[in-house]
Amino acid sequence: MSTRYTGARITRNEDPALLCGRGLFVDDIHLPRLAHAAVLRSPHAHARMVRIDPRRARAAPAVLAVLTHADLGALGGPLPRLIPHPALVHHKTQQALASTTVRYVGEAVALIVAESRYAAEDALDLVDVEYAPLPAAVRLEDAVAPSAPLVHEDAGTNVCARYTQRVGDVERAFAGAPRRFRDRLVMDRGTASPLEARGIVAAWDPRARLLEIWDSTQAPIPIRNGLAAMFGLPQTNVRVVAPDVGGGFGPKVMMFYPEEILVPLAAQRLGRPVKWIEDRREHFVATNQEREQIHDAEIALDETGRILGVRTVFLYDAGAYCPYGLIVPIVAGATLPGPYRVPNYHCEFTAVFTNKTPVSPYRGAGRPHGVF
Repeated sequence: MSTRYTGARITRNEDPALLCGRGLFVDDIHLPRLAHAAVLRSPHAHARMVRIDPRRARAAPAVLAVLTHADLGALGGPLPRLIPHPALVHHKTQQALASTTVRYVGEAVALIVAESRYAAEDALDLVDVEYAPLPAAVRLEDAVAPSAPLVHEDAGTNVCARYTQRVGDVERAFAGAPRRFRDRLVMDRGTASPLEARGIVAAWDPRARLLEIWDSTQAPIPIRNGLAAMFGLPQTNVRVVAPDVGGGFGPKVMMFYPEEILVPLAAQRLGRPVKWIEDRREHFVATNQEREQIHDAEIALDETGRILGVRTVFLYDAGAYCPYGLIVPIVAGATLPGPYRVPNYHCEFTAVFTNKTPVSPYRGAGRPHGVF
């Protein structure tokens, strides 16, 4: 006897615990001798770090550790590049803690671990950082101008990629079209804003050489594999648990956020568990964002309204770094024709660095742009 699923009423098994307050989220994890972390973040969209002095913070009551880039050792390099694309001319990723330059408001500069979150937050004001502000490339259209401030000076340009998708003879279709319509479509940035922001708890067992992590993530297995490689451990010695996740929507697929490296490192060095919970203000500046594109789109039609051709040229705001490559703009371009028969199609985009929070796929990952 076969089981029929189509049209069957499926009992949801995750609801009772959540509805009755028995869910387990990262901030519900309480371990013996648990310490708490807070992150010092850049107040500038673009600035050179002249100096950073953590001595006053390290001497503060209840502070257990202060990490700056100088304390990271081999973990201080650029974070992994995810899904690199051959069209990327400059594939930039940030460091776990900024070393010489900050490139967006919210970029991590130092991590403080203390006996309580209150003590850690208070000590943030005791880290002395001298910044030399630099001109910032903020507006997407301004960032591609020849005179625009460079987000990455070594790149020599704010363009990180140019890419073209093409089918048929678009020029011929438009040249002979009796009807043409053109419009500019501007899509602004947004944040995912899940009810539960990001958070991580890490514990290190030196005898078993076991790193245990509770992470509000959508990608526990890749996080485990990456951390094992970074910390020089077998994958069997790294355990990543994604408990109940209070909304993800894409940004929690990101690998890695700085805190996913800094908190395990702090736990390993202190020999005690460490917790970091992102607050809402941090989420608005430090969790990856999405959406910002500017399309100049045009459609060619015959007298009956049949589509002869479509073309779009658009700018894509990658933010200060592009860890996820070109997924979002490529998907946007591929989605734009929709369910229609489009015999001639031209899509060309320019991916641009700006001094804003980095971008990664969320809620449709480019499809809403194409559909809109």
